[in-house]
Amino acid sequence: MKVQEIWTSLDFEVMGWHDSRIYSITLPDENFQLAFDIDYTFKWERSSGSIVGFWVSPCDLIFKNISHFKMEVDYSDTNLLFISDIRRRNERLTPNRKFTQWDYEIECDAGLITFSSIGFEQKVRKQPVLSESQDLDIHR
Repeated sequence: MKVQEIWTSLDFEVMGWHDSRIYSITLPDENFQLAFDIDYTFKWERSSGSIVGFWVSPCDLIFKNISHFKMEVDYSDTNLLFISDIRRRNERLTPNRKFTQWDYEIECDAGLITFSSIGFEQKVRKQPVLSESQDLDIHR
């Protein structure tokens, strides 16, 4: 399976992050970017109605022009963090009226991350591989 190497906010409606493992989070920096190192599942492979594998890639998910960042994650009982869903709402122009921004919610299995952003770019570091798991565990 081959996929495009860069995905953006324009692709939001066709993307889904359920069960994407988060390996690291780079908090908003002087460039107002918030970055996630994740495993992203592009396709669930099925055979005779059963799931037999997942097409997964390591990706960098980078949100741009971050404001109103809040993170409430209880990491005390685990050393793993997975995304349940990413939602966006409240589309509006930025105060300078040059960009569109949204409010994002990243629901994780252990908490919630919220912020406003003008959008994201998701970079595929390697083309998808067929895996038995949605977690490539490439950083161990």
